[in-house]
Amino acid sequence: MTRSFRLALAFAMLPLAIACNNSSSTGSPNGPSSSRAALSLSIQPSPITATHCDAGCSGSSGTSFGFGAEMRVNVRESGGVGATVNTVTLNATVDGVSFPPLVFNADDVTRAAGTNHVGANATLAIPLSIVYNTPSGTANLTISLNVQTTDDRNNQVTATGQVNVQ
Repeated sequence: MTRSFRLALAFAMLPLAIACNNSSSTGSPNGPSSSRAALSLSIQPSPITATHCDAGCSGSSGTSFGFGAEMRVNVRESGGVGATVNTVTLNATVDGVSFPPLVFNADDVTRAAGTNHVGANATLAIPLSIVYNTPSGTANLTISLNVQTTDDRNNQVTATGQVNVQ
């Protein structure tokens, strides 16, 4: 069953519909362990190529949007200490307009990726699909991501990333 987050971006509002994708952590512990998790984000593909929805892409409220895009957010741990994802925050900017942040909690991440824990020296892949409109009607969009975690040694660790949609 294919599942994904659906993020609907509109000029005034950010309606959200959440679904999931069965994905899992990959990798295995190896190498020496540090005192805290070392996290990094990568987004694939980068940049993202939007799809123009001629008939409109449907959002969670049944609203039609002009563009859709798919990506995978990879949360990689390289310090030898696993971490639990508490939140993933997306901040979208388009045509000089910043939209209110969208916060996905640990349960949302678990539904999307099958778990919200990234193992030591492993990667957690979180698939996302978005649908959106822009004030100018172009596909251009910048998304900044912030992932807040608690590592297995109870340290708060943040990872950030950014991707352009065109």
